[in-house]
Parts: sequence; structure tokens; C-alpha cells
Amino acid sequence: MKTHYTLKEQWEFVKPIWRIMLAALLVQLIAGFSAIVIGRYGHPLIDFWFGGAVSTFPGFILGLLWQTYSSKETIKNNLLAIGFIGAGCLILTSAAFFMPLEQFSLALQRITLF
Repeated sequence: MKTHYTLKEQWEFVKPIWRIMLAALLVQLIAGFSAIVIGRYGHPLIDFWFGGAVSTFPGFILGLLWQTYSSKETIKNNLLAIGFIGAGCLILTSAAFFMPLEQFSLALQRITLF
């Protein structure tokens, strides 16, 4: 069993389902910048991370819908990759709600000038 894949080999896994990855990334960026504007935690880095993390799984779902309507045959051929990406997105979204971000924000505010 191969344990290391080159960047080119990794791209070959992801290329058929690029819509899912792009949608998740775009939703993360939009939500991250929106969270900075809202400023829930008082530190831009923490706010951006929280907004992006919380929106990861919804972005995955939007990407999956886009992939389904645009290229349905790639779904059947890439179930393992889609499942892996979906599980990672779900874990990241879930982790955002369980991390002590208030404490992280306070610690960063003591260290930095934000």
C-alpha cells in the first residue's frame, strides 16, 4: 500500500470533483471575511477562522449539489474521495463549536496589538 502521494497524484484524485473543493473554499472565504465584520470574538484571526470553519460543511453540501447537477457520473466514480472530503469538512465544522475560542482570542489579544 502506498503511503505517500505526489502533488500530481493528489490532484488526479481531486480533479474530477473540483467543484466540491472550490465551493467549500469560496464559502469558507466569504464566511470568514463576514465573521471578521461581525467580530464575535474580538480578534480578526479567530473571527476569520471561526467563520470559515463553521461554513465548511455547508460549502461542501453546496459543492456536492453543484457536482451532482454538473457532472453526475463523477459522483459514482469518486465516492471514497467525496466521503473523505465530506468527513473532513464535517469534523472541521463540528470542531469550531467545541473549541474554546474566547480563551484563544483573549490570549492573542494579550500577545498582539489587535
